[in-house]
Amino acid sequence: MLRLTALVFVLLAGSALAQEAMTGDELEALLGDDRTISLGGPGAGYTGELALKSDGTATGTAKTDKGEVMQIDGLWYIEGNKFCRTWKSIDGGKEVCETWIKDGENKVRVLVDGKEIGTNHW
Repeated sequence: MLRLTALVFVLLAGSALAQEAMTGDELEALLGDDRTISLGGPGAGYTGELALKSDGTATGTAKTDKGEVMQIDGLWYIEGNKFCRTWKSIDGGKEVCETWIKDGENKVRVLVDGKEIGTNHW
């Protein structure tokens, strides 16, 4: 019984580690140089690509499973442990700050105000 309990603990601990929010330092290391990331993917309802430049500008496109194409153009920066962005044609041009939750080695779940809004990977 003790071994089973230890195994469950190890599995849960590993799962918890995969669910940690990225820190500001981790976000800076990942995105500090020009970086292109993939958006969405199978099961997310959309796919796309976003080029993040080290000068704080970004451009890209995303396509919904229904065929709608969204142009992404705007500014981004890291504040604390959040990825903050202002896309001209999305979210009414308002600033949105996201928490990126690790979901594997090169993937994150994206949350805004605790609500999951999508996934990014690189």
